[in-house]
Amino acid sequence: MRQFPRTIPGLIAACLLLAGAIASAQSPLDDYTPVTEQMLVDPPAGDWPMWRRTYNHWGHSPLDQIDTTNVGGLRLAWAWTMAEGLQETTPLVHDGVMFLVQACDYVEALDVRDGARLWEYRRPRVEHGATLACANRNGTLYDDKLFIGTHDAHLVALDARTGEVVWDVTVGDWEVGQHYSGGPQVIKGRVVAGMSGCYYLNTRCWISAHDVETGEEVWRTYTIPRAGEFGYDTWGDVPDDMRRGGSSWNAPSYDPELNLIYAGVGVPIPWGSVQRGTGDGDVLYTNSTLALDADTGEIVWYFQHTPNDEWDLDHPYARLVVETEVSPDPDVVEWLNGGIIPGSRRKIVTGIPGKTGIVWALDAATGAFLWAEPTNRQNVVAAVDAESRRVLLNEALKFPQVGEPVFVCPSLTGGINWNATAYHPGTNALYAPTNNVCMTLTLNEFRDRPGFHHGSARATREVAPDVDGQVGMLTAMDMATGGTRWVHRQRAGIGGSVLTTGGGLVFVTDDARRFRAFDARTGDILWERILNSSAGGFPVSYLHDGVRYVAIAAGGGVNYRMVTPEIRQPPRGNVLWVFRLP
Repeated sequence: MRQFPRTIPGLIAACLLLAGAIASAQSPLDDYTPVTEQMLVDPPAGDWPMWRRTYNHWGHSPLDQIDTTNVGGLRLAWAWTMAEGLQETTPLVHDGVMFLVQACDYVEALDVRDGARLWEYRRPRVEHGATLACANRNGTLYDDKLFIGTHDAHLVALDARTGEVVWDVTVGDWEVGQHYSGGPQVIKGRVVAGMSGCYYLNTRCWISAHDVETGEEVWRTYTIPRAGEFGYDTWGDVPDDMRRGGSSWNAPSYDPELNLIYAGVGVPIPWGSVQRGTGDGDVLYTNSTLALDADTGEIVWYFQHTPNDEWDLDHPYARLVVETEVSPDPDVVEWLNGGIIPGSRRKIVTGIPGKTGIVWALDAATGAFLWAEPTNRQNVVAAVDAESRRVLLNEALKFPQVGEPVFVCPSLTGGINWNATAYHPGTNALYAPTNNVCMTLTLNEFRDRPGFHHGSARATREVAPDVDGQVGMLTAMDMATGGTRWVHRQRAGIGGSVLTTGGGLVFVTDDARRFRAFDARTGDILWERILNSSAGGFPVSYLHDGVRYVAIAAGGGVNYRMVTPEIRQPPRGNVLWVFRLP
């Protein structure tokens, strides 16, 4: 006969021990296995180990359990209240554990089945001068570690099973504004990340690689050339300590076959050439795509999308690597390389890398210009010289003077911002969330102090002309021809990132708090859920115990409600939503 404790305290103690043993046995951390290099190259179908899931930044899940025939039955599985602050996270998933890297480097590990918290890491917060320093978009998994970049310009390795710090290295100087916001990638045993916040006291930005075991720096590539380097003269006579900007503030993509890292670079600081004193120089490598040798960090090629930017039209966003037929249709594509042999297959770097909302196609090995096509309204890029790889800008907009307004499309919020496009290999289409918003921009007298770069100019935003008040648009663009497969237009802006799936679906959120699933082939809306807020996070999909889930982190993010004042929401409420079929 089983013996039970004879006292109430004894019974309680026994129950607590039993409950603790059961909970411990059921924790997914017990079965957590290291993430290998091969898993990063080709992740398990049910995992999401890095920003946009794969090195090529497709934002695509191959899972097909949820498809066009049953997505209408998608329902809430569980939800989790996240930390306050700038919410732009990517949930990472491996072996039944979800890792949430949140505002100001607060990290939680959760059970993917119900959101039960397994551990937390909270980094002490510093009083940072950069307003966007606490926006943390992702970490990355490798071996038994989670790697993050922090708001105080450190790289940190956490034990994935416990949340304990394995190593912590100082890379930049937060006191002059430097910080990480886009998060790192692990590439060939190195943690690769681009620094942001290079606005003050000779703080030109860089991309660096660090040993995964120690954090020791292996190489560093600056995004603004030094004396004696190619491109130095593109800044004119500006002293070295005044050559600022070039933040590389999103995680880079990578092609293992070419051994090239593709990184985007942001704007020069301050925004106007008259404020910088750079004249008509290109100010390299701002607003460029950089292809870096993964072993050395050497720049193999570059392409500058907006030379000598005057309007804060950043270009540090996701670069997608796609192998496709290249046959741009001259009847629909605005700019193309006439030397292309139609029907040839190439590996291209594509997507919408910057705020102008233009889809670019560049040869991944050489950087040769292939074609480019706008989505939203823009009046900045006038032409592209394919032979010289030079982008020609609208002369009427160049060299604005302090105090003199200029009308620019898109606005400095961008046709797109850091929210990401996605690719679907089944349709060979890019799915792009962009917006028709313009601005009247007026340069200010520049004040040389930390954080003032956002005061370089003042802007009044308005809906672009000739769009019937329809701000948001989701475009499916054929990657072979550059033609539009379909476009969904709506009043509410679309500031969310895109997820495509093996079930033929395209998920995205908008300013009206709607999380929607579109048919990838037709553009039909198949499912919709109203969230508590518009979503600043990146949607993901994962599989556990045979059950597929779709997750999205809501709470702020990019929005275009300044031109649609009838669309309102409270400025709070960070919630992770997780959906599944019944």
